[in-house]
Amino acid sequence: MALHRLNDRLIEHLKLDDSEEESLLSFYLESATNYIKAATGYENDHLIILLAGIFYEYRVTEKSMALAVEALTPLIISAEMSGEGHGSESGESETSN
Repeated sequence: MALHRLNDRLIEHLKLDDSEEESLLSFYLESATNYIKAATGYENDHLIILLAGIFYEYRVTEKSMALAVEALTPLIISAEMSGEGHGSESGESETSN
């Protein structure tokens, strides 16, 4: 998984200046990527950044986060059904791990 390609975008999205906070970003990106891929069948950079940002902003227990993510599932499925593109926004094809 090439999460480092999204790291700078997530930092920009979150408007981070402090490098201390950046240490958690790879964890949030990996978690978001896994969830989006399981929910849609592909990696969508926009949805991954959005979800990783939510993970970062609302650092709560894993159980609470699972409930929050479940609430987002209809939005993710809606994005899938509306045909907002498959794969990354950069046009890269999905790679298997």
